[in-house]
Amino acid sequence: MSNPRLCIQYSEIFPGKNIELSREDRRYIFNVLRCHRGDIISIFDGKGKSFKARIIDDISIEVLEEEKLITEDAFSLSLCQALLKGEKMEMVIQKATELGVKKIIPFVSERCVIKETRKTERWRKIAKEASEQAQRSIVPEINDVIFFSELIKKIKNGILFWEKAETPLIQIVSDINPHQDVFLLIGPEGGFTQKEVTQAAEKNIKIATLGKRILKAETASIVAVSLVSFLLEWKFTCRNVI
Repeated sequence: MSNPRLCIQYSEIFPGKNIELSREDRRYIFNVLRCHRGDIISIFDGKGKSFKARIIDDISIEVLEEEKLITEDAFSLSLCQALLKGEKMEMVIQKATELGVKKIIPFVSERCVIKETRKTERWRKIAKEASEQAQRSIVPEINDVIFFSELIKKIKNGILFWEKAETPLIQIVSDINPHQDVFLLIGPEGGFTQKEVTQAAEKNIKIATLGKRILKAETASIVAVSLVSFLLEWKFTCRNVI
């Protein structure tokens, strides 16, 4: 059984260091995880390093040694998600984090019902908790919300998913450079407009389909991340297969 896991986004963590826990982390360790003084837990800095630590008392832990965990992918996948209604956005952030994305970029497109939000800090908390649950060593970066027109200017290795696209995803991934950040663009509940798809294509963003059926936006995000992660992993391990 694995040790209870906690993300401590500290400036520097090393063996022998004593760390005073925040009130929120103390509540999580003692009330949620039901840990006790003397228990061994795993901590990680959210940037790729993991450590074993011992609970010293009610407010602090001692870092024991670095852990070598292989829970992160060799490639870097970023999810660009149009704002969704209600709790759908939170669910997408949680599941995308569990699936291994390194960055999430929320954006506003033409068919977004929600045009602004103040939930960025809430989303970052969700990503942190999902990273703890998934035994990750990295917490995805959650960017501030931007507009679609600005987003596509920043992307050089992107795939936009559109229900009317005809190019199979496996064909597109075969042309993607896995050594660069890969960006996946998912639209809102109403999808992308033809104008937005054209604008993205003009910026050399690939346009792909997720199959014959129309998926809900939140379903499309999970499916896209899962499929591209699988295909990129396959590409890394079987370079001549696709």
